[in-house]
Amino acid sequence: MGIDTAMLAAMQSAIGELLPDTCHVCSVTNTADGEGGWTVTRGTVGTAIKCRLDVIQNRGLISGGEQKTGGALQAYTSYMLSVPYSTTVLPSYIIEHSGVDYSVKSINRDQSWKAVTRVELGRL
Repeated sequence: MGIDTAMLAAMQSAIGELLPDTCHVCSVTNTADGEGGWTVTRGTVGTAIKCRLDVIQNRGLISGGEQKTGGALQAYTSYMLSVPYSTTVLPSYIIEHSGVDYSVKSINRDQSWKAVTRVELGRL
């Protein structure tokens, strides 16, 4: 069963109102410093965005919240950010939530109902 444009707009509006937190979507620009390194410039893309951040565990794990890194088992935690569907998020962006920075691991905008964008994050 499909939904019409009006119902989708109502869903998008409701989700925007119900998301409990705010975050900042930040662009990152690397500029050569002339000495073989980089100067990182960070900019905020727009204003604070309504969001919800959830902890996800046991994704791609060997067992019980661990992954193999460099021959050793390491604790592994991932995060799922939900933002309004109209929010622009690129893989190169950093998400700032409650003073903590997260890298964008994947972006899901291909779900059946275009009501919310889900972004998998890794803590920096």
